[in-house]
Amino acid sequence: MVAPAAGAAAASRLLAVRRGVALALTTWSSASLGAAGLLAVLGRRRPRLRGAARQTAAWGAVDLAIAVAAHRGAEAPVEDPVEATRALRRLLLLNAGLDVGYVAAGLLLARRGRVRGRDVVGDGAAVVVQGAFLLALDTVAASRLRLP
Repeated sequence: MVAPAAGAAAASRLLAVRRGVALALTTWSSASLGAAGLLAVLGRRRPRLRGAARQTAAWGAVDLAIAVAAHRGAEAPVEDPVEATRALRRLLLLNAGLDVGYVAAGLLLARRGRVRGRDVVGDGAAVVVQGAFLLALDTVAASRLRLP
């Protein structure tokens, strides 16, 4: 059984982390969508910039959808804040593992240069940037959810 003070502290920390993740994802997705528009304009005749624009827009849209869900769920009450904290920490650490895969896949694309005759250096670079941000976000958020 968890002491009431520990449960209250876990609930407070959980709420702060949920809010922080939702805000960070909203900000990042908005910046990504704005950057994608700029890259698209600059990349009219530059395939690498077009690839970066395409990936940045796609990731920005997905991050925005996740951010909306995170905002909706951030204030949701939880019965057992300690268990909810553990569950969110596990999810964030799982996501961090996936983020490492995104970075690796982006590096592979950028290094490969071409896939089926199409330049993918810009795509790969954008995936590295997105994956690196998500890795930082997930690991920092998970580290804030350590239980005593």
